[in-house]
Amino acid sequence: MRLFRSSSASPSPSEHTHVAKLHAERDRLQSRVNDLEAQHRLHQHLFTNLTEFGDSVVALRESFSDLSTLLLGNQQISDFTASESQRSQEALNAMVSDLLALNGCIGSAAKQVTSLRDDAGRIDSFVNAIDKVSMQTTLLAFNASIEAARAGEAGRGFAVVATEVRGLAVKTNEATHVIGDLNSSIRSQADQVDSVMNDNALKAERLSAETNHVMQRTEHLLALTNESRQALSFSAMLSEVELANLEELEIKLEVYRIFMGLSTKTASDLPGESECALGQWYYTGTGNQQFYSDEDFRALEAPHREVHQQAIEAVTYHQQGRMDEAMTALARMEAANLDVMKRLRYVMRKYRPESPQTSLPATAPLPYTATTGLPETA
Repeated sequence: MRLFRSSSASPSPSEHTHVAKLHAERDRLQSRVNDLEAQHRLHQHLFTNLTEFGDSVVALRESFSDLSTLLLGNQQISDFTASESQRSQEALNAMVSDLLALNGCIGSAAKQVTSLRDDAGRIDSFVNAIDKVSMQTTLLAFNASIEAARAGEAGRGFAVVATEVRGLAVKTNEATHVIGDLNSSIRSQADQVDSVMNDNALKAERLSAETNHVMQRTEHLLALTNESRQALSFSAMLSEVELANLEELEIKLEVYRIFMGLSTKTASDLPGESECALGQWYYTGTGNQQFYSDEDFRALEAPHREVHQQAIEAVTYHQQGRMDEAMTALARMEAANLDVMKRLRYVMRKYRPESPQTSLPATAPLPYTATTGLPETA
């Protein structure tokens, strides 16, 4: 017969021990629950901060977008300034050419005037010689008249000839004086023209020298404008690249938001490698236009595609509950994105224009290899 303990009987020591163990297990489990709740609250705070960090990244991307728009506008202004400077230089070159031609014409005319003045001097010599001959002819005619008078009737015809000779000598003398006056006037005018042309030649030389100086300054200004335009163009492209990098970070942030349950997007909502800003820059934008023939640029395609593929796979695995595969895909996404950023920085430094103050040419960076990695730059 089994005996039953009455309800008024006290518990046995073994029962006390069992109850104590149950209370201890309950306390341990409650402590574990409290720890997990604390960790959960901590994680919630971390996720909230990460979300706020993502919002700041989005705001930073918007500021970069404004900067890119501003730089592109300034690039257009710089291009217009460079075009106008080029036109000014061409106009100055034409002006200098015309001045040089004018200076040559003035010099040639001055030589002709000098030759004319020399010819006038020689005419003076001839006039003086003719004047002397006229005087001698007059004296001979006068002597002939005297001898004809002495000869009487026999010398009358000779006297007529002597009179005609004397009259011719007088007319010759008068013509000689007129020629001399005209020649003096020619010489005086030639001297004035020669002086004026010499003065104009000196002024043309000074103007040509000043124009050359202005042209040199314009060429220097044009060179600085071209350097500024190149730097501004590169800065605009650099801001475009940084904006694309920020969008890549934004895509990764969206993946983390999906993992944390803070986003309702799925893998189909994530963009592919050709749909993001970096992909557009690479396949159809300025990157493709500027660097397509560069091997380091083309090497960006594989890791960039890996970033988007692994992001999509990570979200897909997460939605399927395959967390180990999801975490592996996240790690691959981060590694590929880091590789993309390093390669992008290398390409941009490779083609960065030199500063106008740089006296020594920058050495070309070593090519990227899988074994050596990206070369360090100062």
